[in-house]
Amino acid sequence: MNTAVIEQGAYVKGGQGRTRSPLTVRELLTPVFYYRAEALLGFLIPVALAVIAIFLAHPIYTAQSRLLILLGDDYVFRSDVDGGAQGLSFDRAQIVQAEIQILSAKELRIQAIRKVGLARAYPKLANQPKGLEKAAEQFSKDLDIVNIPQSNVIELNLQSDDPKVAADLLNTLVKLYIERRRLIFEQADPSLVNAQRDQLNKRLTEVEAKLLSFSVDHGFGDYPTELTTVQNQQASLVSQIQVLDQQLAARSGRVSVLSGWLKSAPAEVEISNDKGRSQQLDDLTRTLLDLQNQRRQAAARYVEGYPLIVDLDRKIAEVQAQIQAAPQQQVMAVRRGANPVRQQLDTELADSVGDLTGLRLARVQAARDLKTVNARLAELVLIGPEYRELIRQRGTLEGSFAEVAKRAQETGLASTLSKAKANVRIVQAADPPVKGSSGRMVLLLAGLGLGLATAVAVIVVSSAFSDVMITPRDVEQKLDLPVVLTVSADDKIAARRRGQPGSVGRASFLGYDDAKLVLRLLTSVAPGPGRVMQLVAANGGEGVSSLLMDLAMMAATANAKRVLIVDIEPAVEGSVIQAFAESGAKLTRVSPDRIGVKGTSLHITLPMGAGSHVLSETEWETFFREARRNYDVVLVDCPALERSSACLIFAPLVDMNIVVIEAEATRAAVARNMIERIEGAAGDVAGAILNKRGFYIPRAIYSWL
Repeated sequence: MNTAVIEQGAYVKGGQGRTRSPLTVRELLTPVFYYRAEALLGFLIPVALAVIAIFLAHPIYTAQSRLLILLGDDYVFRSDVDGGAQGLSFDRAQIVQAEIQILSAKELRIQAIRKVGLARAYPKLANQPKGLEKAAEQFSKDLDIVNIPQSNVIELNLQSDDPKVAADLLNTLVKLYIERRRLIFEQADPSLVNAQRDQLNKRLTEVEAKLLSFSVDHGFGDYPTELTTVQNQQASLVSQIQVLDQQLAARSGRVSVLSGWLKSAPAEVEISNDKGRSQQLDDLTRTLLDLQNQRRQAAARYVEGYPLIVDLDRKIAEVQAQIQAAPQQQVMAVRRGANPVRQQLDTELADSVGDLTGLRLARVQAARDLKTVNARLAELVLIGPEYRELIRQRGTLEGSFAEVAKRAQETGLASTLSKAKANVRIVQAADPPVKGSSGRMVLLLAGLGLGLATAVAVIVVSSAFSDVMITPRDVEQKLDLPVVLTVSADDKIAARRRGQPGSVGRASFLGYDDAKLVLRLLTSVAPGPGRVMQLVAANGGEGVSSLLMDLAMMAATANAKRVLIVDIEPAVEGSVIQAFAESGAKLTRVSPDRIGVKGTSLHITLPMGAGSHVLSETEWETFFREARRNYDVVLVDCPALERSSACLIFAPLVDMNIVVIEAEATRAAVARNMIERIEGAAGDVAGAILNKRGFYIPRAIYSWL
C-alpha cells in the first residue's frame, strides 16, 4: 500500500509555521497496534494485582443502627446574661449536624472501646504503645455517620472483622452518646433566673424615672411627635421663603423693566395723518409726457439714430427711472395727542412697587419665624441621642424583663423534664450482621480501569518519547516537513519491528502513481526543461538507490523522458549500474562515461568521484548545466550522509532535495541534523519520503476505517 500527499490544502498550519496533515483515526490507531505488546503488559499488571488482592481479601461485617432526632426545645438558645435577648432556634439540618458532632466526639469512642474491651475490639492494637488512642483513630475510620436525606434520622455504620464486636461496640457508643447529650442540654437554675428578673425590674424603674425627668426639662410630651412637628414647620417656612424670594425677584424685575420702558416712552404720539398723491410724481409725469411728445415730433422729421432722437430717448429713460423711484403718496396733514402706552406703564409700575414692598415685609417675618424654628430643631436634635439612648434602654429592659419573667415560671419544670426525657429515639439497635462484604467486584473493576488507563499511558508515553517515525504524521511533527509520499515495505520484511536487524536490500518498490506524483512535484518546483532532483538519506540502506531506479525507469518508459542518473561516490560493488545489471536490465555503453538501459532513454553515469572521476565544484556546475540541456530529468544518487557529505555539495545545485526516511529505523534527531546541514549548505528541502512503512492495523480494520 502506497500513500502520497502533495495537495498543500490538505495540510494545516500549526504554531510557528509547522506543517500538519489532518489527524485521522488510522493515525490514532497505528500506535495502539504498534505498541500493543507493551500496552497489553501495562494492562495485565494492574489486573493481576487486583486479582491477587481479590484472593487475599477477607469479609468485612457492617453493623448498623439508626437514631431519630426529635425537634424539641433543647435546641432553643436562651441567654442568661443581664439584658438577655430573644431565643434563637436552629433548623433541622443544623440540629442533626449538632447531634452528629456529639456522636463523633473522641471521648465517646474511647469510653466505648474501654467498655467493650480493647483486646476484644481491636486485638492487634492491645499490646502496642498508645494502643487506646490508635484504636480510637481506627474506630473513627471504621465508623460512618450519615444523615438520611430529607429526614431527622441519623444512620451509623461500623465495620469490623467480628460481627458480634461490631454490634456491641456500636450499641455501647449509642448508649454513651445519649447520656452525654443529657449533660450538654441541661437547662439553667431557676434561682438564677429569678435573681436576673429582679435585677432587670430595678433597672427598668430607674430608666423610666430618667425618661420622665428628661421630657419635663425639655418641654415635650412625645419626642418623635415634637420633632416631626418642628421639622414640618421648618420645611413649610423654607418653602414659603423660597416662594417669597421668587416673587420678590419677579416683582423687582418687573419694576426695573417698567421703569425702563416708562423712561423711553414719549409723552405725546402721532394720532393720525392725511396723505395725497406725490407732487414730485406729478411733475415727473408731466415732464415725461413733454419728452415723449418731442420725440414723436423729432421722429417725424428725422431718421432713427439721429442724435436728437437718441438724446430724447436717453432723457425719457431717465425720467421713467425717476418715476419708478419716486414715492406714490405724501403726508398732507399730521395730528398729535397724549401717549396711552405711557399712561398704562405708569399705572402698572405703581402697582408693582406696592407689591414689592409687601413681599419684602412678608419675607422678613418668615425669616424671623424660621430662625425661631431652627433654634428649636437644633435643641431637639442635640438632645435626640440622649433621648433615644433612654428609649433603647427601656425597650431592651422591657423585652428582657418579659422574657426572663416568663422563663422564671417555666425554668423549674423545664429543667426537671430535661433530665428525665431525651429528644433522641433509637429507631434500630445494632444487631450482629449475618453477611459480610469483601469488595471483590470493586477491586476487579478498579483493576480493569487502572489497567486500561495504564495501557493508554504506555501508548501515549511510548509515542511521545520514541525517536523513530512510524507514520507520515510522525515525520511532519518531528521534522517539520511535508510528506511527499509513503512507500510500504514488501512482504519479506512485513514482520520487522522497530528497526530490528535482518532487513533485505530490496525492501520497497515505487509504483507508477508514486513516480508520476514525484515527477509532477518536480515539475511544479522547476517548470523549465532539464530538472534536477536529489534524494538524500541519513543512513545507508534506507532505499535511496532503489527509489531512484524505480523513478528513473518510470520516467524513461511510461513518460518517455530523457533521464540521467548521476551516481556519486558509490562503493564499486554497490553502484547503480551493478544494481540495474542484477535486476536483469540490458545495459549498453552510450559514451565513455555513461551506460544506457537498452530500449529506454535512461542513461547512468559511471561512479563519479571515485578514481579518476573527481570533479571540482565549478566543474560540477558545468556538468549539471550540460545535463539540463541534454536530459529532461536528472536524478542524483548520493551516498548516505553518514558515509559521505557529497549530498551537501549538490544540495544548492539541484532544483529539489527530498529526504528519504526509513520507517521505524531513521532516528528523528539524525534526520533533523541532516536537514539542518542541507539548509546550512544553502540547499532547500522540499519534503520527505517515508520508505519501507509497515502497516500494523489489521487489514480488515484498516480498510473499514
